[in-house]
Amino acid sequence: MLRWNAVLVTFLMAVAGLQAGEPLFVPHGAASMGMAFAVTATPGHWNCFNNQGLLTAASSTSFSAALENRFMVPALTSKAVSAVIAVRPAPLGIIATHYGNADWYRLFTGVGSAVKITDGIALGLQIDCITEHGAGEYRDITHVTFETGLIYDLSPSLSMGVHLFNPLTPLNGLPSSVEAGLNWRQSNDFMLTIAGSKVTDEPLSVQCGCSWNVIGRLVLRSGYMSSPSAFAFGIGFLSGSLQTDAGFLMNSVTGLKSSLSLTWTLR
Repeated sequence: MLRWNAVLVTFLMAVAGLQAGEPLFVPHGAASMGMAFAVTATPGHWNCFNNQGLLTAASSTSFSAALENRFMVPALTSKAVSAVIAVRPAPLGIIATHYGNADWYRLFTGVGSAVKITDGIALGLQIDCITEHGAGEYRDITHVTFETGLIYDLSPSLSMGVHLFNPLTPLNGLPSSVEAGLNWRQSNDFMLTIAGSKVTDEPLSVQCGCSWNVIGRLVLRSGYMSSPSAFAFGIGFLSGSLQTDAGFLMNSVTGLKSSLSLTWTLR
């Protein structure tokens, strides 16, 4: 265990020195938004694409579609579909997103997997292809990069997660980001989370959230992020193999961001 602690410390020191604009990947999942995206160490379908190490926590194959709208502006709508294939020993995650309108849009596709390095430690990797289409004289641009995530179970009720997106900033000039977070579970029905994220040329953002399964089928969520300052709240409903979630982020200056996602799990 001492050897793995040394590996973890080295990893954290390396990512802390990275530059960490606007992220290239718009996070999805209404459940994640309802907790202010403080989900770096929190298991869940969409959370697997905020930290690929979480793929190893997927016990069943699931498929999901999500829609996110920024500030009630149709041109700022983002759509996404994803799949988590729970095969052992290396589960697979596939995601495709579309952000923008007919004149300008960004297509983001990614394929990733994860493995358990040892009991309590999992490492994931995802290869991403990002294509931007511009109108008029602006040419289309395509980039290929990668991201990686680590999950470390500190105890049965406490987990830590670290996620790094695009560490190739010196080579491709694209923004990079680094996130770290903790997830504490009192039980399967209640959890608290806290996370910090840094994107290139943007201030550090601190996020926190909570999730409470009220009556088995109904889940209430709330959270807060510091940059941009916004309060989050959300609700989820489970019916058999189908989960429906709605999430909201409210900023006093820019207004409301909303998200809706449907997730189907193969039991």
